[in-house]
Amino acid sequence: MKTTLLEPGKYYHIYNRAKNGDPLFENEEAYRFFIRLYLTHISPVADTYAYCLLKDHLHLLVRIKSDVNGSVYKPFALLFNAYAKGFNKHSGKEGKLFQFKLKRVEIRQEHFFYEMVRYINQNARKHGATEHDSQYRFSSYRATITTGPSLICKEELAKHFCNGKNLAENLSSEVDEKSIKMFMLEN
Repeated sequence: MKTTLLEPGKYYHIYNRAKNGDPLFENEEAYRFFIRLYLTHISPVADTYAYCLLKDHLHLLVRIKSDVNGSVYKPFALLFNAYAKGFNKHSGKEGKLFQFKLKRVEIRQEHFFYEMVRYINQNARKHGATEHDSQYRFSSYRATITTGPSLICKEELAKHFCNGKNLAENLSSEVDEKSIKMFMLEN
């Protein structure tokens, strides 16, 4: 049976980490380089709802665009390969950088989708990279709550996610990790 990697119109939590606990991002320029590559390779094929880039791993919550033709796996492979080559060239290292080619799980229910948005936006704080979600520059939290353009589909999130609360308050509310354990991919 053929494995379907990613399908148009579906939501996915995509996760990757550096092999052997090595750093994935060694400095601020590495984070920026990854985001530039993400905009080039992924934004044309997927809408982004949340992301968090940490020193040794990353999380993405995306919906593959319905009008995508061809393999949707290829842009993700290009992203990870281009980043690994750039990282290795800059750091003088060789070999495999990422632990996985593409680790992903489909999110099929709205409740799980919104819990994953919270989980990913709070991930930097969970891992001790910041004390406040709004202070961490390499997650979608700030991009979601601020005005102006960003790679996040924040209008759609605000429309469906607020439930009478402001968006920042909702993003910061406690995550029901038990209900999303199967989607977290870190365990």
